[in-house]
Amino acid sequence: MHARICRQAWPRLRRHGLASRPAPLFTRPLSSKQPPRDHRRRESSVAGPFSAEYEHAPPEARPFAVERVGGRECHVSWSDNGSGIEKEWRDIAAPGAGEGKVAVAGTNAVTGRISAWFRQMFLPTNYPQSVHDSYAPFHILQALETTMATITSVLCNQALLTAVGVSAEGSIFGAVAVQWIIKDGAGEVAKLFFIRRFSPYFDSHPKTFTLFGEAIGCLGSGLQIATVLISPSPLNFLLCAAGGNIFKLVGNAIWFTTHIKFIRYFSMQGNDGDVAAKDESQASVAQLGGYAAGISLLTFSHAPAYLYSIFFLTVPLHLTMTAYMMRVATFELLTLPRISHLAQTYVTDGEVDSQADLDKKGATGLFGEFYKNKDDRWLTLAPRVGDVLSSGSDVDRSTWEVCSQVFRDDRYLLLPCDSPRGALVSVLFHPDATNDDMLAGIFHAALVRSVLSSSAEWPNPPLRQVLSETRAQAEEEFPEFQRALRARGWRTDELCFADHGHRVTWT
Repeated sequence: MHARICRQAWPRLRRHGLASRPAPLFTRPLSSKQPPRDHRRRESSVAGPFSAEYEHAPPEARPFAVERVGGRECHVSWSDNGSGIEKEWRDIAAPGAGEGKVAVAGTNAVTGRISAWFRQMFLPTNYPQSVHDSYAPFHILQALETTMATITSVLCNQALLTAVGVSAEGSIFGAVAVQWIIKDGAGEVAKLFFIRRFSPYFDSHPKTFTLFGEAIGCLGSGLQIATVLISPSPLNFLLCAAGGNIFKLVGNAIWFTTHIKFIRYFSMQGNDGDVAAKDESQASVAQLGGYAAGISLLTFSHAPAYLYSIFFLTVPLHLTMTAYMMRVATFELLTLPRISHLAQTYVTDGEVDSQADLDKKGATGLFGEFYKNKDDRWLTLAPRVGDVLSSGSDVDRSTWEVCSQVFRDDRYLLLPCDSPRGALVSVLFHPDATNDDMLAGIFHAALVRSVLSSSAEWPNPPLRQVLSETRAQAEEEFPEFQRALRARGWRTDELCFADHGHRVTWT
């Protein structure tokens, strides 16, 4: 496989005109209605059967895309025998490293896989480009600080257990202390794996995960109350207490991470610290009230049946209030279902709905974080190249060649494909893509989908000219679309989708 890869930084979206282009094939006023889509399309599992105006290159093993995945680079090339695509993993070059100095790691290299796993577990997506320069030293010191605080907490637990007369004997006390630490430690370990798997969705589905976190926290409380129902033994204690603590710690982790976003959205004048501090004071008053009510209820009885009756009364009220909290928190966030609907309606109708309008229409699903119908899923953001070019067929090659040529100077790349549900569009992002570049790519994707769905030449439209013509139209109309979003109250400074950090350079 050739090692020479084009690593140039792609310029920003051109805003000041284009080179001369042929007369547009698809002209329409912005506010005109598009004809209904023809749903009688043949099924296809690969990039759709668009006509590509170029001659196929020989099937040589030459990288055509470089992905950044989990802190490493994946060099993607067509296989020699034309049976699919091949991937070669490499470590990302250190800043300032010259060409040819990138350390090569095999696809199944143990060290590379372990390194990528730890980066996904402990470091933010696209680290270190996505954080401040002081992130690393600050969090190293924070880890040491937390270690010292945990040692102090263990000593405090020992003192408290001794003071109340629990396990006064040294050996027995040691066993109880170890059980207590295992109870907390099991929850911390479970929290690590949960965060690694689902952390990207905390940005795209914050309300859903807040409700989910409260639900599993209640489940953990129910398991811990079960310790009074089982026969006392170290194993039974660990099963109930540690199991319940796992759910509670995961629920608390979800609440704290999503609540950070809520604090930022509530702060309209940059007063994040003040809003967070007042939130803590309000929570303190609520907790004091809860302590008083809980102690008062315990004066009546300690029986397990009594405890569970109160538990089953308070949990539904708890979750109902959480659900209403998420409904009244009307943050004008551009989630993936919302922006795909807004871009599509703007292209067809020339209008942008407000959040209240979307909710009234029921255009999106729960909290605006889900699609209402499966057929509404026409847009995919930042996928893996191997997921959208899985077959490596001639259609895949021709589609990629056309798209990479049209978008060679842009920070996004569109890959349209045919499906039984109509035209689907995947948007790949360059490592230097900004939030505006992503919004521009989504708007362009909506234009491409509208043209492909209404074209009389379907299913064989001239893909190169479709992309070129809509690209010119997108450059002209995107600023107005962005202004319309802001005028309707949408937050255009943030795009909420499950970003796994997949970024691509194309050659």
